[in-house]
Amino acid sequence: MAAGNNEARFSFPAFATHQHIVAFFSAWRNWRGDAMVPTRSQIRLADIPHLMRGCMLLDMHGPDQIVFRYAGSLFQDLYKFDFTGANYLDITEPATRDMRSRRLMAVVEQPAAAVWTAPGVDTVDFIGASVPILADHPGQPPLLMQVCIHLKDLHHIRPATMAVGREKVEISNRFRFIDIGAGIPADESLES
Repeated sequence: MAAGNNEARFSFPAFATHQHIVAFFSAWRNWRGDAMVPTRSQIRLADIPHLMRGCMLLDMHGPDQIVFRYAGSLFQDLYKFDFTGANYLDITEPATRDMRSRRLMAVVEQPAAAVWTAPGVDTVDFIGASVPILADHPGQPPLLMQVCIHLKDLHHIRPATMAVGREKVEISNRFRFIDIGAGIPADESLES
């Protein structure tokens, strides 16, 4: 991939100016150095320990197979199962699978980054960010790293709501691409 600009200042929509989103992009920018996209071995999770609970790392095998390599404890707390090894599309409502696939594939294929919001659980809303990561070895799929941040403490969620297991992960209700130096996808239908 073409060289990136480590000094690039990302343009965030107002909903994504949260300090943890900005910190995540700062860490990602440091990992990539002068490259457009960092490799898996350049990722230093010690740079973002406060974000690991809401972090996901996905193997992007193709538009029909987006597999969780890692999912932080936030997701197990909310969904009551371990996402590791699951195909993201299998836990997405059938009506929104194509949109989720096209959005996430665009992040790694463009490459670009994205910021988004997720529907709330009770009174807690979520914002997140997605960035591309290259595999360390040819032939391995590219990766997508996501961070999800809850905007209120989870103790605001009623115990009865937290006790309910969820089978499907709702799609982002606000989604914007961020130019990391290679432009953004031309398909405007991907953003909301």
